Amino acid sequence: MKRLTIIAAIFFLFILGVCMQPTAGFSSLDITQKVKVHTLSSGLKVLFYPYQREKVATVKLCVKVGSSYEWDVVAGITHLIEHMIFKGTENKKPEDIAGAVEARGGYINAYTSYDYTCYYVSGPIEVFETALDVLSEAVFHPIFDPDELSKEKEVIIEEMKMRLDNPYVVLFEELMKKSYTKYPYRRPIIGFENTVRSVSRDDLFYFVNHFYTPENMVLVVVGDLPFEKVLNLCEKYFSNLPKRNLKEVSFPTESYVEKTTLSWIERIVKEGYFAISFPAPSLKEEDAPIADLLAEILGGGKMSRLYLRLNRELNLVKTISASAFTPLGPGLFEITGIADPQNFRDTLRETLKEIMKVKEFGISAEELSRAKNQVLSSFIYSQETTDSIARTLASFDLIRGSYRDVDWYVKRIEEASIEDIQKLANKIFNFSKLTAVFLSEKALFGEKELKEILRKEVHPEEAQVFKLKNNLKVVLRPLKETPTVGISLVFPGGVRFESKENNGLFQALTLLWTRGTNKRSAEEISQILESLGSSIVGFTGRNTFGLKAVTLTKNLDKTLELLAEILFEPRFSEEECEKAKPELMSLLLQQEDKPMSLAVKEFLELVFPDHPYGLNQAGSKTFYQSFTCKDLRRAYQEFVNLNQATLVFVGDFDPVELKIKIKKYFDERSIGNGTVKAEPDPLLPKPEKKFKFKESFQTQILLGFVLPGILSPERPAFEVLNSIFSGMESRLFRILRDERSLAYATTSFLIMHPKASVLIFYIACSPEKTDQAVAGFFEILEKAATDGFSQEEVERGKNRLLGRYRISLQSNIAKAEDMALNEVLGLGWDFQKKYEEEIKKVDEERLKEMVKKYLNKDRSYLLILGPNVKNH
Repeated sequence: MKRLTIIAAIFFLFILGVCMQPTAGFSSLDITQKVKVHTLSSGLKVLFYPYQREKVATVKLCVKVGSSYEWDVVAGITHLIEHMIFKGTENKKPEDIAGAVEARGGYINAYTSYDYTCYYVSGPIEVFETALDVLSEAVFHPIFDPDELSKEKEVIIEEMKMRLDNPYVVLFEELMKKSYTKYPYRRPIIGFENTVRSVSRDDLFYFVNHFYTPENMVLVVVGDLPFEKVLNLCEKYFSNLPKRNLKEVSFPTESYVEKTTLSWIERIVKEGYFAISFPAPSLKEEDAPIADLLAEILGGGKMSRLYLRLNRELNLVKTISASAFTPLGPGLFEITGIADPQNFRDTLRETLKEIMKVKEFGISAEELSRAKNQVLSSFIYSQETTDSIARTLASFDLIRGSYRDVDWYVKRIEEASIEDIQKLANKIFNFSKLTAVFLSEKALFGEKELKEILRKEVHPEEAQVFKLKNNLKVVLRPLKETPTVGISLVFPGGVRFESKENNGLFQALTLLWTRGTNKRSAEEISQILESLGSSIVGFTGRNTFGLKAVTLTKNLDKTLELLAEILFEPRFSEEECEKAKPELMSLLLQQEDKPMSLAVKEFLELVFPDHPYGLNQAGSKTFYQSFTCKDLRRAYQEFVNLNQATLVFVGDFDPVELKIKIKKYFDERSIGNGTVKAEPDPLLPKPEKKFKFKESFQTQILLGFVLPGILSPERPAFEVLNSIFSGMESRLFRILRDERSLAYATTSFLIMHPKASVLIFYIACSPEKTDQAVAGFFEILEKAATDGFSQEEVERGKNRLLGRYRISLQSNIAKAEDMALNEVLGLGWDFQKKYEEEIKKVDEERLKEMVKKYLNKDRSYLLILGPNVKNH
């Protein structure tokens, strides 16, 4: 099961740093005003929000118990229970729980945080009653089957090993361990191998019986549903609940570290990672919103103090950001980033200088205004999906006691003053309680030098389609639900138009495209965008590239004017090129640190050795070291051709007024020098195996098959096949993970190009399980070729595919990107309408023939990446 709690900090940053940071204008969304509250006869509180944007719904059942409620000897039990809840009841088998949801196009999942655990279902509104049925049954009537418990422990152990391969997770867990001295946040949510193995079935029942009580929960429903129906069905499924006694828990008083603390993690990585922390308020304290504003000012964007100083001016870091971790208990103010380890001293020194400037001299009115605007726009964008609205309501209700405290948070942001920011900075930035964690190949300095640095630095609707005069196709789709607009401009390009000599060209082009025009510097562009609460970024992929933007409706005109300036007048200065090279190289270094990403790179090289489809999407070291801005200007002239591009607008706008503005900024201008020719047909090598050594805790295994391209009439069948093999009820998941406990992560995925695609089966497992995993893949495929698929399996796969596609299109920018990409790739901007029809036509016989034709052993490519590969 996919977990959102792998990195708990990310979870809290998302909830408290994005969803919970509105300022002026939040009231226009009326989130809390639209909520209806009801307490069921069982004592369970229900929050309902009427979401009418799409025919989708989210049902989220949250329990106010997380890993911080555990005692040491059963550390990880909350997370283990989360894994086991969907493993069956007296009335439902494990496959009945997820299967019932997926059969209706939805998905079911769960996550554990420090303070609470949530179980949820999202999908088309047709899944609503099924969601209530399976959640009430699974959460309140688990049987914790001993065999399933044994298997799931193995899965969690594999999850632990997977985390050990992720430098970000290792860094974060060390930061939490060192920052807290007593509070349970110092333990990882997932627990430890010895404690997880020792947890008994009786322990699980004890924990559930003492915390999973109606009065300790909240049920949040978000969707286009009648309130009366919601209440009736909630009462139907949640009225007759087991009687349990809630256990009182006392938490220790946290004093944090008593002296400046340094921890250095030595391991072989390509990049250097760092994190520092200070004590911060909890969400229950009045200063929590102020902490979020302070984080935005210090490290929240490209106009933040830390980014401007350490990245733009001094070029010390690849990335740097600040965030406020404000949970139920004592919080942390965190600054994290990536840098060359040789720059760690200077990075720390300059970071402390910027902190001291805020403490001593405060901030400007402009900085505060920009921070408030950024926080507001982040909140508005986040409220486009049912899941994010449910998260917002549930987290405030559980942590502060009422969902209405969202209004308190908004008011604190709106009324925050310069004095509030400086006062909090002086309160929390106590350098005797600073914790610093570094992760690199070797330690470069110790606590003595850290203290010396401190000593020196601290004390000094209906779419409209038309073409412009320059032949640019424009699509307008008004949607009035939220006051935002998503804009996507897409061209043919990306990796498929690169060669081994210039692999990385489009990464460089799109990164530098927005970093200066003939009129403005990169900083001036960032300043304008952040003051507007807008964003404009370049993007590239395997088949396309372009620009995309999001903006508040009120700032559409100014954002559109700047987008046109960036499109037609990019500077591509040598200075910016040189500054960008370390960032581009960092893509490759980070790829080396991510086993799955590295494995995909190696696999595509195996399948397409002499074709652009086999090139690395992250680029190449050779090109990044040698390219000049002349190369980018040449590529700009060659590939930025408006007669092959599509510009899509989706959101809250007046089509008549917008068309006038588009013609004003785009109509009379042109770029490019011709039509881009399509890539050659790939010549495939003979299917083979490839073994590559990588020092890691797990082995990455990829088994793949080449298929026809995106425009092939067989594509719908391949997409359904992938959906069948990648779900929680898939044969891969059920057999390799649930039955055989070979791995935490196993799935399938499609990589599609115009002239060829690849269906890849993936698993990450312990090295000693490699042969079993590979054999398992072939066993599953051979059975599919022989016996085919059941009608139920096919329908579930189709519903899952269509449900997730619909869910993925909730935001305006997601819709705009989908329409523009489909048009450029030849599928048509209105492909969404055709897509459902194509998928629904796929049947069992067609899928069986596809497996026989394409997914046989003689056509397979196998990559094994990890330790001990010489044994194969």
